[in-house]
Amino acid sequence: MTDIIDAKVFQGCGVASKNIKFQLPHLVWQFPEIKDIFPGSINVQLDEPLQNLKYDYTTLPTPWWDVDLQNPGHWAVETFSFRRVGLECPMGGPVYCAWIFGCHNSQWFSDPLRHEIIAEKIAAISYGARCRIHI
Repeated sequence: MTDIIDAKVFQGCGVASKNIKFQLPHLVWQFPEIKDIFPGSINVQLDEPLQNLKYDYTTLPTPWWDVDLQNPGHWAVETFSFRRVGLECPMGGPVYCAWIFGCHNSQWFSDPLRHEIIAEKIAAISYGARCRIHI
């Protein structure tokens, strides 16, 4: 059985689009399934909370080079988790293979409404777009 939760794409602070290219080689080594993703994330605010999220895979603590502008140029160590989902964006459009990208050091990691999604490049994504997450 698949659960479908409607959501809205929102603009994040850009940390993933700066850092994921440094994280990807380490993440793909541990979880090759994501090798073809776009090096950025899609921030979604769900219409209803996703409770008791069960991840498909969680990495070992992973070092990566953090280029965050508030604390530039330092090594960080973080654990990441992935949950396979379908991303329908825009609503009524195709369903893309995607993953909820749980960054354990993120302020949103324990938030049942806000999630980061990684997927291939999806041209139709825009801030404010309505989408569906197929879990």
